[in-house]
Amino acid sequence: MTSDAAAREGFWRVPHRVPRPVAIVVSCFALLFNMDDLVGASTRLGSHGSFVDLLRVVLGGLALGIVCWFPRIGAVLAWLAIPVTIVSGSIAPTVLVSPLVCVAVTATCTLPFIIINGVVMVVGTIGIAIRWIQWVHTPVPILWTGAFLLSASTALGMALRALLGSRAERRLQDRRIAAIQKQAEQAAEHERQRLAHDMHDYVAHELTVIIAALAAARTRRPSHQQDPDQDAALLETVETTSRKALDELRRVLRLLDGEGDPVIGSPVPVSGAPRAEPVETMITDAAQDLEAIGDEVTISISPDAASLVPPEDHRLLLERFLSEAVTNAVKHGGLGSRVTIRASTCSGVLQITLSNTIEKARAGLDVSTGLGIRGLREKAEELHCSVSAQPAPGRDGWIATLSLPEDLAA
Repeated sequence: MTSDAAAREGFWRVPHRVPRPVAIVVSCFALLFNMDDLVGASTRLGSHGSFVDLLRVVLGGLALGIVCWFPRIGAVLAWLAIPVTIVSGSIAPTVLVSPLVCVAVTATCTLPFIIINGVVMVVGTIGIAIRWIQWVHTPVPILWTGAFLLSASTALGMALRALLGSRAERRLQDRRIAAIQKQAEQAAEHERQRLAHDMHDYVAHELTVIIAALAAARTRRPSHQQDPDQDAALLETVETTSRKALDELRRVLRLLDGEGDPVIGSPVPVSGAPRAEPVETMITDAAQDLEAIGDEVTISISPDAASLVPPEDHRLLLERFLSEAVTNAVKHGGLGSRVTIRASTCSGVLQITLSNTIEKARAGLDVSTGLGIRGLREKAEELHCSVSAQPAPGRDGWIATLSLPEDLAA
């Protein structure tokens, strides 16, 4: 169905409401218009004709008074007023009430009810015309008058319906625009949070390793324990890590400048294109940063966990976990701390744990912002995984644990 056809169909199928100020004005007009007739019919009570007149005035007044609020009920009351009008022999109020009811029904109701109302009004007009023969012996004037009033009221009702439809469409468009703006604001906030986590997870990690490596070199220099091979490895680590940090910083700047192609979720660093690496390789790569700054690293990987290759989402989460755990071990463990990395499977869960001691004699490099662990937990919850970070027993170290479901491709 084309948009024009849908609009035409919606024009008749969607009900509308008359604005409240207009409904109040029409109700007040109905009260004032019928007040004299209501008082006059009440004072003439006592005969059959007087009761019929009172009923005609009450039905017509109620129909006109509520038709803008409840158009269907108002139309039914107007229908009931037609036979009472025929019996009473007075059509003056009906000539005004029926067209106004027809206008309100055409403007607000759906097409089936509009057709029913039109049929009833036509039948009522014919009935009044037949009754008119008893008075002036010709029904032609009342038929022409009724046809004109029904045509004019229907046309006016359609014009009012188009106006109400345009108002409703504008309100709908305003709500859609507000919803789109809200979504855009939420997307912008999500992107800001994602970039903040990105900077923390990757750039901060690389800078922390650089600072720790330089601090380790500075502490060895006064002790006359220089080792050319060790210094070369240290400088190589600093250079490689600096390049990775620069690549990540450039990527984030491209995203902020609108030149990059952001991906919803955890980003893949430019310096590390997605690779299907086993768990053992990922842990070994993470341990190299710790070994470069002089930490004592112990790796314990069970045979069944070593060859597992996580799917992409889990692999990215594992990379972020290892990066955050290594960063925290460097920052808070102090230089020369003892780090143990374990990986094993149990009851269908792959569990990776990184624990480090805290060297009280060698203060950590920086205070924690809390962004890394919070971001990891949020991402882990999205993937139905879990992340925990807590002090080790005796508070002489720190333990970070990641649990992944073992539905991993070998």
